[in-house]
Amino acid sequence: MSAVYLLDTNVISEFSKPIPNQHTLEMIREHEDMCAICATVWEEAVYGYESMPEGKRKNAVLDTILDIKESYDILPYDDFAAKICGEIRSKCKKAGKPAPFYDSQIAATAIANGMVLITHNTEDFAALCENSMLKVEDWWG
Repeated sequence: MSAVYLLDTNVISEFSKPIPNQHTLEMIREHEDMCAICATVWEEAVYGYESMPEGKRKNAVLDTILDIKESYDILPYDDFAAKICGEIRSKCKKAGKPAPFYDSQIAATAIANGMVLITHNTEDFAALCENSMLKVEDWWG
């Protein structure tokens, strides 16, 4: 089965939290074979890890991101997604609601692959939803 849900960075970060949102983890497990991440989310995860001070927490986060890389397809940010990204960022800017670049890349990857973006930061993607075909769900309970 091909992926239907694109997990945002704040979703995959639940795997490494000392007290994760249980509803979110249950939803991910329930739909695990239908989930993927994108190259932008992978970059954000690696950047977060690399920015951490050395220690047990950093080691635990490394284990988590390696498990994520092993468990989920990582969709590329390709020329089709880049075209969509440029279009929706321009629409957002013209509407007076500029969209952050990374969020736009994630949204464009979801749109390019016909996927629903799973995020807890729905407000961050509101302008992108208003100016594109982006579908967003929040799996926090």
